[in-house]
Amino acid sequence: MLRGFRHTLFLMLQAAVLFSGGIALVLRPDAWQPIAICVAGAVLASLVCERIASRYLRNTLGRLRRAADDLGRGRATTTVIEAQPGDDLYKLVSAINLVATRLSEAAREQQRLNEELQRRERLAFLGELAATVAHEVNNPLDGVQNCARILRRSLDDPQRSRQMLDLIDGGLERIEIIVRRLLTLARQNVIRAERVHLARVVDNVVALQREKIEARNVRVATRIEARSDLASVDAPLIEQVLINLITNAVDSMPDGGELTLTVRRENAVHAGDTAAGDVLCIDVADNGGGIPPHVLPHIFEPFYTTKQGGRGTGLGLAIAARIADAHQGAIEVADRPGGGTVFTVRLPALPETAAEYGRPQRLAVARGTRL
Repeated sequence: MLRGFRHTLFLMLQAAVLFSGGIALVLRPDAWQPIAICVAGAVLASLVCERIASRYLRNTLGRLRRAADDLGRGRATTTVIEAQPGDDLYKLVSAINLVATRLSEAAREQQRLNEELQRRERLAFLGELAATVAHEVNNPLDGVQNCARILRRSLDDPQRSRQMLDLIDGGLERIEIIVRRLLTLARQNVIRAERVHLARVVDNVVALQREKIEARNVRVATRIEARSDLASVDAPLIEQVLINLITNAVDSMPDGGELTLTVRRENAVHAGDTAAGDVLCIDVADNGGGIPPHVLPHIFEPFYTTKQGGRGTGLGLAIAARIADAHQGAIEVADRPGGGTVFTVRLPALPETAAEYGRPQRLAVARGTRL
């Protein structure tokens, strides 16, 4: 288009010059008026042509700039603008249209890949959830089986039999709660927290697991050092954490040993907050062989296990860490002085003067945490 404007202007000026030269040679001086009119018309035509060309160029470049901005923001369309093969900007427009087309195709392919990835992640999560349920149900089921064996040998002792039946009933109820809560967490990503005494949670877990622990020649003891052990937690899930830690501790002492659970209260500064707050700690300490240094960085990774013969799924500690994180807490591991390992479950403590203790709370699971 610009070439056409320039060509027309050149012809008009050339005609004006030839015409004016011829007139100057053959006509009288009073005939210069037509020459002036012709020159003025040529100048006016050139200005009009320049105006049209400038507007066309400005509009085209403006559309190209907006198209480039859209491409930069990922809003690609199949065709940016239309252009004629004779235009000066045809090649530039064609190149940008080609880029837009390819980006649009790439965006559609990326969307397809994302949908496929989400589908595979859902399938992987279902598999992980199934393995998690099987693993978590196995722990209380072992306690129920141990109680059933003891009950079979204690049929002549009514008091002992009632005690074992109560433990069996508690174990079966715990299995039901674990399965229901795992499915609820997987679906809604929330936990149901209530005011509880952590010392009672520890006592309940030890009572259910004591027979299994002592059968492995391990002595178990509990210590309550906290003056106030009130916390807002989902008690069955915290019991699940402690059962996992106790099971691992007993497995680390194949020749027997000592297992100690301690409930204590300490003051700590929360990450990202300068305000200090009380924290309740549950220490699960053993005097086993400890954890090798090369294992520590991976100990909370899902499916990572050092147990041989398929005895471990590698989900116990990973699930325990996620449950603690969902309670705005954490799990730490350290070597025990004199040998062994200490796992510490840290949970936010309720203030001793808290007014509303009985009201249930709903705590959102941290983003990216999936149970």
